[in-house]
Amino acid sequence: MARILIIDDDELIRSGLSRCFGDLGHEVLTAHGLGQGIERARSGVDVIYLDLSLPDGDGHTAINELSAAPGGPEIIVLTGLRDNFGAQETLTSGAWDYIQKPATPSILKSSLASALKYREDKVATREPVPEFDAGAIIGDSPAINRAKQLMARAAESEASVLVLGETGVGKELAAQAIHRNSSRRKGPFVVVDCSNLTESLLESVLYGHVKGAFTGAHGDHRGLVAEADTGTLFLDEVGELPPALQKSFLRVLQEHRFRPVGSGREQTSDFRLVAATNRDLEAMTRAGTFRPDLLFRLRTLEIPLPPLRDRDRDVTLLAEHFSQAASDRYRLSRKRLSKQFAKVVTAYTWPGNVRELGNVMEAAVIAAGHEPVIYPKHLPGNVRVSTLDKGKPRKQQSKPTPPPSDAPIQSYADYKSMRDRAYFQQLMDLCDFDIPRASRLSGLSIPSIYRHLALAGIPTRSAK
Repeated sequence: MARILIIDDDELIRSGLSRCFGDLGHEVLTAHGLGQGIERARSGVDVIYLDLSLPDGDGHTAINELSAAPGGPEIIVLTGLRDNFGAQETLTSGAWDYIQKPATPSILKSSLASALKYREDKVATREPVPEFDAGAIIGDSPAINRAKQLMARAAESEASVLVLGETGVGKELAAQAIHRNSSRRKGPFVVVDCSNLTESLLESVLYGHVKGAFTGAHGDHRGLVAEADTGTLFLDEVGELPPALQKSFLRVLQEHRFRPVGSGREQTSDFRLVAATNRDLEAMTRAGTFRPDLLFRLRTLEIPLPPLRDRDRDVTLLAEHFSQAASDRYRLSRKRLSKQFAKVVTAYTWPGNVRELGNVMEAAVIAAGHEPVIYPKHLPGNVRVSTLDKGKPRKQQSKPTPPPSDAPIQSYADYKSMRDRAYFQQLMDLCDFDIPRASRLSGLSIPSIYRHLALAGIPTRSAK
């Protein structure tokens, strides 16, 4: 039978699920918090029932790490939160199911049975996993490993891929890795940056033009769609594609036929599309600025890339890589990173992600010059200042007088709810309900911001 781990801070939930699954003959482990749950998952389990709101952390942030535990357990989220943003974020992270409390025994047993059947079928049909060349994607954190698994699966298909992530997380590197591991690896990898071109220029860049098509067209020009024949066409910042071109490109994507500007004859191109964006395309479709039918075609496969703040263990690896690269570029001896330096770069939230880290490490190497070790003093001032308060011991405060033993005391759940609401209300006031900015300041993902706002009963600006 299976080994099942239940991670929930509610003792009644733990005991109820233990009886429910124990009666089916399964071995059941329990944990009252995230830290204890991660530790027990390392012993090897088949299925994990995970609550999202735990005393020592947000369950969302641990899904990748729990999935990477021995045996690769399936994660079934069991939560009292009632919001679609949390469900979307959870299922995108690779969870098997998302169940809202209270759940009937039949729902719980059905979900468990389907997860175990999936694991049984997966073991029976398991084939050797082809080696995946990640190229310049550096890191071994659960979050980036999850993304690399999705890239490997995408490389085995011809389906369109949509790579999602904040600015600087490495979306083009992901697209290159998919191309390099695909059957089209010998074909061209063609990049189109949709954010840097006007509508009229972008049409010519994509489809090409013939001589005399417009003023300055002194000869025929081959467009990038044609250049991508037999290879991969990478549309970077696809959310910036002008509305008029969205319609024409949808037809090109469907039929792989296009017409150069000024030409009366169509041409064909056998390309595979990978697109990327840091924008919320679903919100854009609701606002009428992005075609929903094009979005459906773009995201046959969807790969979210984690921000650097969710990849703690990768920061020093990346810092060492960029340090060595900068040292070689400037013909300096390679340098070590001091322990103090590692603490600072790990504590920093990196709003510009991997791209920002690369620039900062280049600056640090230049500042260190011929010194053999990089210290925090070699970092740019904004990085050092932002981490000053982190890890600083707090001033000793007088111990409050405890209330009488018979005095009423607020429950922990009510206190936590009150403090959460105060925090997120202050965050919204500071950001004027700018959710992306709130995400950057708080270090939480955009779906997590929406989830916490819903839980605290704070309306978003669009709902006000």
